[in-house]
Amino acid sequence: MLTVMFSSHNGAEVLPRFLDSLSAAEPPEGGFKLVGVNNASTDATGDILSAFSSRLPLVAIDEPVPGKNRGLNRALGEAEGDLFVFCDDDVVVAKDWLTAWRRTADERTDHQLFAGVTEPLWPAEPRAWNLRASDVSIVFGTNEHMREGPCDAMCMLGTNMAIRAEAMAGVKFNPNVGPDGSRFYPMGSETELARRLQGRGFRCWFAMAPRVKHIIRPHQMQASSILQRGYRWGRGQGHMGIAHHYSPDLLHRKNMLRRNLYPLLMRFYSQNEAWARQWEWAVDQGYEDGWREARSLPPRWGGQGAGPRIASRFTTRGAA
Repeated sequence: MLTVMFSSHNGAEVLPRFLDSLSAAEPPEGGFKLVGVNNASTDATGDILSAFSSRLPLVAIDEPVPGKNRGLNRALGEAEGDLFVFCDDDVVVAKDWLTAWRRTADERTDHQLFAGVTEPLWPAEPRAWNLRASDVSIVFGTNEHMREGPCDAMCMLGTNMAIRAEAMAGVKFNPNVGPDGSRFYPMGSETELARRLQGRGFRCWFAMAPRVKHIIRPHQMQASSILQRGYRWGRGQGHMGIAHHYSPDLLHRKNMLRRNLYPLLMRFYSQNEAWARQWEWAVDQGYEDGWREARSLPPRWGGQGAGPRIASRFTTRGAA
């Protein structure tokens, strides 16, 4: 038996689509249990979970304090079976998603952590992004460029991953990382967990068979939204102590230099160069704030919900 777990905060816009796809999925051998957490929602999330309880083996529970990881920790208390599958409320699962996870776990007995494929489900045909493929993966939570085989546990995405129950014994998600109801939280809830588990000697496999599509909403394709996500990702990296190619002092000086020069220079760069520089700056502002946060120091860039500094060239609501 396997247990699927997710946490939803005000997910009424996407939750029915996710649960509909799961209702149509082929059940795995040994069956499955679904645990859905209503995480401090103020919309119809709770009602939607109740409505699907007759169509799915669903246990719906409440977590009143905002925080995806708090919700998942509550879900772990209801989990059963030998395999725990995690996803988000804004995905559409393939019809064979559950059977593919069951087969992958049964075949790869020498691995305990598993990353599945997440593809984008665009609201409209996307333009060619002025970002590297790895950055597009960060922005939209996708990894369709990966290949089957052993991988670093940091390849695991919360949209589609699985962990053997034995590896999760006595382990919880870190409530200080990941979505928490604020705009500029440190990203990386699954990354933080995966790094801890890998540090304990557990091995990760990238599986091409279990597939989901990540619902991308129109506002997430706007330049300001993309840059804010870059800041959140950088903040998570700094918070978790993941190495940066600059020392903290040098990074601060570089961030300050960009703050002073970019308002003057940005208009002279080509579109691609300007965007690449702004993206890197947003990430670096987040990293500096996350590094300081880990040392109980106040943020320099995103304090009081202000978010990263963005050059006027990219403050419109147009797409990147």
